[in-house]
Amino acid sequence: MIDFELEQMLENPEWSLVLKHYSVLRRETKERDPEFDGWIVRQNEVDGVVTERLPRIHGKLIAFDLLKFQLSGRDSGVFYKVTRTGENMLPRLEEQLQDLQAQLQATEEDAPPEEQELARSA
Repeated sequence: MIDFELEQMLENPEWSLVLKHYSVLRRETKERDPEFDGWIVRQNEVDGVVTERLPRIHGKLIAFDLLKFQLSGRDSGVFYKVTRTGENMLPRLEEQLQDLQAQLQATEEDAPPEEQELARSA
């Protein structure tokens, strides 16, 4: 895994939400159906992501080899599967996001009271 992809994911949190959404769907479906092959129908809604941005996000995730796709005919549409690289990146990505959040909280706590109040009201 190249650090560039990780950096891009950190700079674009919506991408992480989409990747995690597919990963969670795969895991939940696999638990219910052990025969499940991992291919998930294209998701047109993901919590926290603007719907109009989803096509571009899917494209970026495919370009970074975090998501792969297959066409399944006219009626079935497009299916996606999180790649091994994508699955391996998720824990590292979540760890980095937690570190960033902790740094932000520490910075806010070290700020003068006036700046803390401004940060809370923003």
